[in-house]
Amino acid sequence: MAFFRLWLLAYRSPVRFADRLHDKPAPQWGLVAVLLRGLIDSLFLYLPISLMGWQPPTPSFIPIFSTEHYYRTLIFIGPLLFLAHWLLESALMHVVLRLTRRRSDVDLILNILGMTGLAIGAVILAWDWLCISVGWGNQYLLGISHLLIDTWGIAIAVVAFKRLLGVPVWLGILLQMLGIVTWLPLAMTFMRSPL
Repeated sequence: MAFFRLWLLAYRSPVRFADRLHDKPAPQWGLVAVLLRGLIDSLFLYLPISLMGWQPPTPSFIPIFSTEHYYRTLIFIGPLLFLAHWLLESALMHVVLRLTRRRSDVDLILNILGMTGLAIGAVILAWDWLCISVGWGNQYLLGISHLLIDTWGIAIAVVAFKRLLGVPVWLGILLQMLGIVTWLPLAMTFMRSPL
């Protein structure tokens, strides 16, 4: 129950979220958060649109994944992609902090990024279904709206990096931009818009 309370706290008070995250098991809570986000996306986005027979607007770039069944494929590879990104961005942020001679704790970074990713991922999922339900079917505008929603996640993570690791706000923002940049190649190659 404490996990879900912390998740909800990220929406209400990023400062209290960061303070409470400090005492949670790291990186276990981050791992659970990433796996939960992947499961939520698989079960509540990719499974339903796969069952409805939808096909992505952008064809598959990977020959072994057919465009016709791409959303069914994302049910299984989506969580693995979130996991890979979580590990990659956490490692890169840790390296950047160490190279700039700042304090770093990779387990804490994994918790911060896992929990903020879950909080924002849930909002993005709800937003996607809102867009689907009202017939807003433009994949490019949906992608831009995801980036706008991500700014909220950036703010939560920057607060957590500042409070838990003493990272200056400007560096926290740059680290979060690095996280987005690490996601783009994976997303552009494997992920597909639900619209």
